[in-house]
Order: sequence, then C-alpha cells, then structure tokens
Amino acid sequence: MNSRVLLTILATTTLITACSPQLLPLGSSQTPQRATLNSMSAATGNAEQIVPGKVLVKFRPGRAQIGAQQIGLQRIRSVGSQNSGLEVMAVQANQNPEKVAADLQKNPAIEYAEPIFTVPFPKVLKASDDLPTDDAAFPNDPLFPKQYSHQVAKSQGGWAVNLGNSKVILGIVDSGVDITHPDLKAKIIGTYNSADNNPESVDYVGHGTHVAGIAAALTNNKIGVAGVAPECSILAVKVAPGNSSSPTTEGIANGVLYAVEHGAQVINLSLGSRRESKAITDAVKQAMARNVVVVVAMGNDAGNIKSWPAAVPGVIAVGSTDIKDARSRFSNYGDWISVGAPGSDILSTFPFNNNLIGQKEYGAISGTSMAAPFVTGLAGLIRSKYPGLPAAEVKRAIESSADDLGAKGFDPEFGFGRVNVSKALARAGELAVTRR
Repeated sequence: MNSRVLLTILATTTLITACSPQLLPLGSSQTPQRATLNSMSAATGNAEQIVPGKVLVKFRPGRAQIGAQQIGLQRIRSVGSQNSGLEVMAVQANQNPEKVAADLQKNPAIEYAEPIFTVPFPKVLKASDDLPTDDAAFPNDPLFPKQYSHQVAKSQGGWAVNLGNSKVILGIVDSGVDITHPDLKAKIIGTYNSADNNPESVDYVGHGTHVAGIAAALTNNKIGVAGVAPECSILAVKVAPGNSSSPTTEGIANGVLYAVEHGAQVINLSLGSRRESKAITDAVKQAMARNVVVVVAMGNDAGNIKSWPAAVPGVIAVGSTDIKDARSRFSNYGDWISVGAPGSDILSTFPFNNNLIGQKEYGAISGTSMAAPFVTGLAGLIRSKYPGLPAAEVKRAIESSADDLGAKGFDPEFGFGRVNVSKALARAGELAVTRR
C-alpha cells in the first residue's frame, strides 16, 4: 500500500471518529473520480460500538404500558409507530447496556431487549484503472458510456420494456440524499431523518447519494449518469444523526419501518454488521410481511462472513461483481447470497456539499453497497411493470433469470448469478401470467 492510500485511510478514519458520538466498545460530466469502499471492521478500529445510556426493548403485544412500568425505565421514544411495541428506554450512564438488556430479557412482558450499537458506513480507499467506454444512442446521459454495469446487465433491453413508474417508491435507507442534485431532485418524494426524527436529509457521508443515483437517477436528460429505474421515485431516509457517520441500530430499524409506513415498495439497505440486531431483523421481517422487497448488501470483508441484515431469510442479499463478471475481490460470499450485481468502479451521483468520501457531483466507487441498489432499481422496474406481483415473486424473477456464473447452478460466490435486467422483466412477465 502506498503512502497516499495510507493517508487516505488515516484521514478518513480520523474524520469519522471525530464526527461520531461518544461510544463504548462492544463487551463493555466532468472526469469522474474513483475510489473503492471497504467495510469498517475491527482491523481498522471502526467496529460496531455500543451506545451508552439507552437500550432497545420490544414488548409483547398489549404489554408495552404495563411492562414499561414494571421495569422502571424511562421511555425515550418509539421505534416505528407508537403501537409497534419497540421502545428506546433510558438507562443510567454508569450502567452497562449489555447487562441491562440481558436482565430485561428475563421479564415475561418483554419479547427481546438489546443494546443499541453503531453500524458504520464504509470508508474510502484508492480506486482502479480507467473505465471502458461504449457509445450508445440511448440514453443520452454523458457518463452513460462509462457505466459498464448497464452494458453487462442488459439494462437497455429492460428499458425497452419499462422505465419505471413514479408511483413505485424506492426507500433509500442510508446516509441521506442530496435533494438538490440535478440528477435526483425531481425523483425525491420525501425525506426523513430516522435518528433525529425530523425531515433533514443532508448527506455528509456521500454514500446514500451515490446509492440513490445507481438505483434511480434521472435518465436520458443529457446530465450525468443513468439510473436503473429512471422513472421510479425515491424516499430518502437518513439513519445517522446530524453530521455523524455512525448510524445506530435504533435509527436503522426506525428508518426501515418509516419507509414501510410511507409507501416504499422496495427498500435498499447498503449497510450491515457482523452482529445481528433483533430490532433491525424484526423491522426487515415486518417490511417483507407488508409485501415490500428488501435488498441488502452482502458486505465487503472479502470472505465467507455473515453480515446482518443480509443474512435475514427472505431478503435479496447482493454480492458484487466486476466488469469481467468475476466476484469483486472485496465481496462477501456464502450460502445466504441471492445474486450478484455490478459493484466495482460504479459511476453515480455524489452530493454537491462536502462529504466524508470526498467526491462531489459524480464519481466512481466500489462495494457491495453499489451492487445492492442496482438490484433495487431492477425490483422497481418489475414492480412498475407488474404491480400485482408479490414481493416474493419479484425476488424469484430476479434470481431465476440471473446469468449463471461460477459453479453451475446456485453457488455461494454468485448465488443464482449476476442479474440481467432484460431477462428479469421477461421472467416477471411469465410469473405474472401464471398468477392470473
């Protein structure tokens, strides 16, 4: 690793640490810039960390009020609707949230209790070589020729069938979205900060704006890049408080539930943790029970390592592939993977404001965080063309139409294969016919 890359890592880590709340360790068309995303693991000093002073408590149905009185803790707020039963409860500063949660678990009125911990966004490292170009008559976005992902996954064939529908809402549950970006502003139908409980959505990290552009940037508008679902709408849900880069399980669970309650038909989660949060798992399961397609990044630890909520049964867990249809070197793999999608050197939108990734307007970065929104956009196209197709059948259409890579059939590196937009829409049409 050269000194320039090392400085980038150190500078980013220092800035992220400075922007984070006080935490307790666990157990106690310009030329685009390029970078690559790695997960923040313990090796980089940015592992999940417990937030002091509060815990998450899920009361059993009908037991929230009496249960709260029994445990003697003050309620801070509800996660999701007030009748969800999931509450943030205050604990004393000198109390260990892990121990408090373990003690609360013994109460028969409580379904589960757990400490709140951070799920850091990925950090930025050095990028790879120049991207190839491929001239195309449609769309006319100036950076489209460098978006190899659309070429590999046959987006143009899919767009000939459907470009999306503004009534189909994609919930981007992430670091926020730059709602002033010319490739995004017409797509935003709402914003919410699920950590601070207000409409603020400024993306101080840069991650969420990039994710949103991959899924649904305006297309054929002679500006920037093309999104997978050009005519679908975006609900921007920011899960980190203020200018922090450290979302917590509380904010993420609340963000998922908010997206469900506000009409998202597809939810993108380009985030994850090696430690499972029951609150996030519960929120994801509630979303799927409400007929929402949930798409989750597999993680960037380059190994057979489970990341949550990618490992929650029923989600579309997405690994990353590169321009050569190989597994990206950073991509996690395992038997819980659904499909792969292009995630290496992906061009998309960045905020116009200063952000931790350090790129503005447009740029290329890599990660399973970039692969997941490609599939989110594809799910949006399917739900636009075939609105009666249930979420489970949308997942089936995407998986059964993927281009097989690696070992024949399903395998833990690529799942069912790398997604194919054109074939997925055709397969969804077949499934829709059989339901009539």
